[in-house]
Amino acid sequence: MMKILICDDDELFSEDLEKKLEQYEINHRDEFDIHVVNHGEEALQKLKEEQWDVLFLDIEMPNINGVEVGTRVREQLQNYGLKIIYVSSQRGYAMDLFKVDTFDFLIKPVKYEELEEVMNKLMNTLNRSGEMFVYHKKGQTARCKMEDILYFESQLKKTIVVTRQKTDEFYASLKDIYEELKDKRFFYCHKSILVNYDRVAEFHYDKLVLDNGEELEISQAKRKEVRKLSSEMGMEQ
Repeated sequence: MMKILICDDDELFSEDLEKKLEQYEINHRDEFDIHVVNHGEEALQKLKEEQWDVLFLDIEMPNINGVEVGTRVREQLQNYGLKIIYVSSQRGYAMDLFKVDTFDFLIKPVKYEELEEVMNKLMNTLNRSGEMFVYHKKGQTARCKMEDILYFESQLKKTIVVTRQKTDEFYASLKDIYEELKDKRFFYCHKSILVNYDRVAEFHYDKLVLDNGEELEISQAKRKEVRKLSSEMGMEQ
C-alpha cells in the first residue's frame, strides 16, 4: 500500500485531489492510504511520526511555504526517499524546486489526465529502481518498500509479508518470491520463512534476531546454510 500525504491550505482543492487519486486507485487497481493536512507544520510532524511514500505539497501556504517544507524534509529530517510532487497556480518556481529534489510539478487546477500521467511515471520509477515489492491481492495491486520488509512466511496457500509498519497476506508461492528477490539479499531461515538479510540484527546458532526485536527460528536443515551466509556477509554468530 502506498502512503500518500497531501498538504494544502485549500481544503476544496485537497478534497478534489484526494478524489482524483481514489479514481486512479480504481482505474489502475492500486491501493493507497491517503491523508490530508492543511499546514506545513502538520506535514512535517506527520513525516516525523510515520513513513510516507509521496507528498503532494502546495507552494503558497501561510507561516511556512511548500519550498521551506521541502527543504526541511531533505535537510532536517534527512528524508531523501520521499517523492515530493508540488502543486501551485503559478509556474515561476523552477529553480527553488530543483533545490529540494522535486519529483514533479502540477499546475492548479489539476486535471485527472495530468495527475494520471504523473502517477504512472511515479509507479514506473519506483518499480524500475527496485525500491518497491509489488504483489496482488483481491484484484488490486499492492506495494511496500523493499527496505521495510522483515520477512515472508508461507501459510498454507497464502504468503504473509511482515514489514516494519504492518502485516499483509496474498496468494503467491514463496519459491516464486525467492526467485524474484534472491539477488536482493533475501534468504531462507526455514523452508516456510524468507528473511531480509538487511533486517537481521543478530545471527545465532538456532535463531535470528531482527532489528525490531522479533526472533525467528533457524530450522535444523537450514543452519549450515545460514552459518555460511552469515560468514560470507561478515556477521558473527
